[in-house]
Amino acid sequence: MNMIKLTTLALVAGIGLTGCMGTKHLSQNISDDGRISSQDDIVFPQLDKAWQKDGQFPNSENLSKIRAGVSKDELYQLIGRPHFSEAQKAREWDYILKFYQADNSVKICQYKVIFDKDYKGQEFYWLPADCANYAKPSSAHTAMTPVVANSVVGVQLHHDNFGLGADALFDFDKWQLSHMKAEGRGKLNEIATQILAHGDKIGQIVITGYTDRLGDEMYNMNLSMLRAQTVREYLISKGVNPAQIIATGGGKSMPVKECSNKQSHQSLINCLEPNRRVEVSVSYYK
Repeated sequence: MNMIKLTTLALVAGIGLTGCMGTKHLSQNISDDGRISSQDDIVFPQLDKAWQKDGQFPNSENLSKIRAGVSKDELYQLIGRPHFSEAQKAREWDYILKFYQADNSVKICQYKVIFDKDYKGQEFYWLPADCANYAKPSSAHTAMTPVVANSVVGVQLHHDNFGLGADALFDFDKWQLSHMKAEGRGKLNEIATQILAHGDKIGQIVITGYTDRLGDEMYNMNLSMLRAQTVREYLISKGVNPAQIIATGGGKSMPVKECSNKQSHQSLINCLEPNRRVEVSVSYYK
């Protein structure tokens, strides 16, 4: 339950069209800088209220280019207009996106973009939570083979992966920078130094937060997202290019350790600690 903000929250029944009148919207308490601090304020529209009920299969490469600061015009170019009747001045846009699963069945996902007062996208949410995993670009989209001096030179894409224990980064159940531990700051300083050492060869930096399986799924998703965003902002403060960083939350998905419920509650919390983590994946070219 203790854990890192790209992700998803509450689907509320009985609500009509999203943002169909001027600046109206379903989600509440959106700050001027495009932040939402409480999971209860994130609301997804009902699927049957969409004007394009079938949704779409997004271009994965285009989807991977969406990050903080994206404009509505850019979103329109990358993944089209929102699938609900949301006006140009709405502070959130909602999409229905579809992905093929391993068995060729189709996964239906809802994708929400929260805008700041200048209508720049700042936060991104998925419903259900595991949809974030389908949206990650494949290696095929990140391959790079430039032509140099009339000969084709293969440029290898390398990855540095850093795993950080959320409990070592933040106080329990906290995500604010003010609750980041000295140990966590130290580790992020080291990561920032390594990232900056790659210079302009950096391809993309993906920060993903995870929680354990205890507690409400939507609460865990929001907490994982908030922590990922805080880590993103910290790396930016150390000089890392914000255009290269994507922050996303995985909630309780993709656990790295399974624990039996046949033990005391505190023992279970201790056992599940490896699942409460933040992963930083850095891709760069050599």
